[in-house]
Amino acid sequence: MKKKARRAAAVLMALLLMVLLCPGPGRASGNGVYFTAANEQLLDLNSETMPFYSNGVLYVSSRVFEGGELGLSYGRNTTLGLATLYRQGSNMDLRFDIAGQVVYDKQYNMYNGYAIERGGEVFFPLDLVCRYFRLSWSYNETETAPLIRVKSDNVILSDVDFINAAATLMRGRYDDFERAAASRPPVPPDTPVTVDPPVQAAEGQKVYLVFDGQYAREVLPVLEEAQGTFLLTAGQMASDGDLLRALAAGGHGIALRLEGETREERQDEIRRSREALWQAACSWLELAWYEGEAEPLLEEEGLVRVQAAVDGSEEPASGLLRSVGRHREDVAVYWGGEGRTGTLEEALELLEEAQYRLSAWRLTA
Repeated sequence: MKKKARRAAAVLMALLLMVLLCPGPGRASGNGVYFTAANEQLLDLNSETMPFYSNGVLYVSSRVFEGGELGLSYGRNTTLGLATLYRQGSNMDLRFDIAGQVVYDKQYNMYNGYAIERGGEVFFPLDLVCRYFRLSWSYNETETAPLIRVKSDNVILSDVDFINAAATLMRGRYDDFERAAASRPPVPPDTPVTVDPPVQAAEGQKVYLVFDGQYAREVLPVLEEAQGTFLLTAGQMASDGDLLRALAAGGHGIALRLEGETREERQDEIRRSREALWQAACSWLELAWYEGEAEPLLEEEGLVRVQAAVDGSEEPASGLLRSVGRHREDVAVYWGGEGRTGTLEEALELLEEAQYRLSAWRLTA
């Protein structure tokens, strides 16, 4: 505890020393100008590394993750067209194929997102990076420009304390930024302005919302006329015939969530689930959710594997819409379900406004 207190005092003293070297108050920020910080390190303010939103996703410069403040390292392989973020001494890394607009890890697990290169600088989707490496980030207004602060477990100062300690430093850097911007030649009035287009479904594009079956009774009233696909274990199917009947009557998809560790256990789950679903709702089990490599047993049993290209289990409604918008074909979204009915209602409205067709997972159109 004493060691951490001494470190916090040292950080405050360093910030105060920088403050003494800065000029007086600045003016309020214009649109699109952001400060960035990594823990207690305030990054330079310049147009080359300025955060930006693209298709509703917040991107930050690779420089946020350089220097080791957040425990990450950044690498660039121009030959392969890869930009990599990794944690030293661990198996955690994200590999961004910039031209291909895909991202994957060492095990070749794919993730929803991509990096963007601007003027030779690589920018990363902040939400994805923070979720993967277990970082956090915050957005706070300041006297000059908003502050985007990325934090690890080693962060010392709260956002309020950091902003108070660095206020004069930020004002000075913002004044320098404004003076530099004023010295640039003006943009011709006929220069087109690039604006991210609103998300809109491709013609006839479907979204398959996949829910955890244990939250079905919370989710069903929110869905109203929309249909989803619910993942239930063999035990849930055997013990809740009323739920099976309600789902079948509403036209929802019912998929078995396989849990068994051995082939025999999974085969028994399929048998028991088929019996339960047939007895309760006169429906034949055709769908299964299986976490792991492809299971040959599914094909042998005539089951179709349900998979989701988008993980919306922690996404806000607007974030889910942006994630779905990156796909121009039918796409499945894993929603989860616990305590998120309000967010689901908002997400349904946004998806319908964008003209997506909400459907249960179907074997045929």
